[in-house]
Amino acid sequence: MSSSEEIKELKSSLSITAVAKRLGLNVERGHFRCLFPERHAHGDRTPSVSINEAKGYFRCFVCNDVKGDVIELVRLSLGMSFPEAIKWLRGDTPSIVRDMQKIPVQKKFQEEKKSEEHPKFFKEKILFDFLSLLVPIPPNHQVGWWLANRRIYKPIWDKVLLRLLYDYDHVSRALLLKHSLEDLQFVGLFNKQGYLRYGRHPLIIPYVDEMHRPFFFQARAIDKNIVPKELNFQGTIPFPYNKEALDGKHGIIYLCEGAIDTLTLLGHGFNAVGIPGSNSFKPEWVSLFNNKKVILCLDNDSAGRAGEERISALLKEAGLETRSFGLLPEGKDINAWLASR
Repeated sequence: MSSSEEIKELKSSLSITAVAKRLGLNVERGHFRCLFPERHAHGDRTPSVSINEAKGYFRCFVCNDVKGDVIELVRLSLGMSFPEAIKWLRGDTPSIVRDMQKIPVQKKFQEEKKSEEHPKFFKEKILFDFLSLLVPIPPNHQVGWWLANRRIYKPIWDKVLLRLLYDYDHVSRALLLKHSLEDLQFVGLFNKQGYLRYGRHPLIIPYVDEMHRPFFFQARAIDKNIVPKELNFQGTIPFPYNKEALDGKHGIIYLCEGAIDTLTLLGHGFNAVGIPGSNSFKPEWVSLFNNKKVILCLDNDSAGRAGEERISALLKEAGLETRSFGLLPEGKDINAWLASR
């Protein structure tokens, strides 16, 4: 652990502006967009975070918890602990001294990164950059109509941070300005032909943790002729959808197959979480359901019933109470069933 004197020396040697740019933040005239744009009107279109270079301090004028020194900036941006942020500043990245404000930081970083292994949190940072370029869903947009037809309304869209890939060309260009095509292909946002995926899947459903930090997402097509109807972000699914509902408190939780079914139940006032498919529940997720009575609401088909049997066995082995929802007609899911009622 570093001493307070060593930490003070580290901070005095750094340019908070250069660190912000190294993190991929678009700093203009001493301001950048908030790390949590979903808390702001219009996604913080007019940047609310100011930087005081002389004091090495940043502050958002809307979010009381978005402020601090250069270490806190790294910690919030990358979801790190305090010791991890110090390590990142010292060893996992090039030294960012005050003179480096005159150097094109992003270009230098990309050139160095090509010859080294991708650092920890690299993928999460690019994911955050992608999601920050998306917009909240306007009620009069076709994606909004599609959701409303399924009885999933705007209060739920806002609560779970649903997003719209509204301007495909703008998002593509912005990502390529921040990251190399090689890196964007490495994390799975761009395909082998060099194009951003999800052009036909405009509804973006982030998987966020209890602190609203994104770690995964699904992209959903609204045209019934598009196959497949869902595209997942590349990599391991970190936790069930709507993890925030798994708060460790005593109560009932409904476990659905898919984010759309989860959103449907949330819109009807039920506490719900979702898994992407009937066979996607991981044994290591069992502890997340502590103190919950679990109502299994997977699709009423052979795969769904087999999934419910497997999940029920895992939960019961941990001493948790489960039962099947039991009201869905053959071949139906929660969304289709409630929409028909």
